[in-house]
Amino acid sequence: MTPPDAPLSPPALPLEDLEPASCPLCGPDLEPIPRHEFPPYRIVSCPGCGLLFLSPRLSESAILNLYSDQEYFTSPVAGRGYDEYLEARSNWIKTFSRRLDQILKHQAPGKVLDIGCGAGFFLEAAQAKGYDVYGLDPSKYIVHIARQRFGERIRQGVIETADYPPATFDLVVAFDTFEHIYRPLEWLQAVWRILKPGGLLAITTPDPTSLLARLSGRRWVSFKLPEHVFYWSPAAIRRALARNWEVLEITRAGQYATLGFLFRRLFGFPPNLRGPLQSLLNLLNRFSIYSDNGSLTVIARKNGSKRRSP
Repeated sequence: MTPPDAPLSPPALPLEDLEPASCPLCGPDLEPIPRHEFPPYRIVSCPGCGLLFLSPRLSESAILNLYSDQEYFTSPVAGRGYDEYLEARSNWIKTFSRRLDQILKHQAPGKVLDIGCGAGFFLEAAQAKGYDVYGLDPSKYIVHIARQRFGERIRQGVIETADYPPATFDLVVAFDTFEHIYRPLEWLQAVWRILKPGGLLAITTPDPTSLLARLSGRRWVSFKLPEHVFYWSPAAIRRALARNWEVLEITRAGQYATLGFLFRRLFGFPPNLRGPLQSLLNLLNRFSIYSDNGSLTVIARKNGSKRRSP
């Protein structure tokens, strides 16, 4: 058994939904350099800053339709959408609790917005640590799930058009979300607007310079097509944050996962196996570990702001 040679094929979607992309940091005048071919998609890099991104990619409206589908969160195909996401609640809560401990070194608990909140697992971890929690997600299906616990604190939509008043939140988090954002500089400005003085932004996103990415090459699991449209190195994300943010730290990130989940991802097995392999996965799923997943976490403070003491 060997790992798949490339990310699994995405769902069949109309080719007319494809569009070219350019580097948000350097602009459209620089011709991107091809890096990896996954027809009809291509991973390219900017010759100016080195940022990796997907071009061509699905249009934003097409990708938002993909996220709205229940199958995106319950896919029977390994690596497509967030298969096993809802079943992994306890490990996600442990992961988010660990990331919150990192944030709490810089800021006391306050009012937090989770962008891309999914089913609300981060909000559960944050609420347990004393935060006043709110969530935003573009998926109608997953917002319905999250509202079963958090009610109207959960909104459907995207931050660029959400009508939160200025200076509403002490903390905004975007865990495993920033790589999905089509207009990252506009997104950052929208977040800056809703943060209070002293407010923090925390992002976890796949790092193409990580050891896992470099060892995996074109088989890197975070070349997750067509959802991931940008791949942010520490240098690239510092450049994106340079104008309006003070970067407090950039560190390697990881997550808690069962050994069964890691085994499936390594070999590309679907979640609905049967027979001896399923028996093996059932055994492996009894054990969870924390592992580096090839991502980075950046914590940044809104420029011109005073720090709220922990």
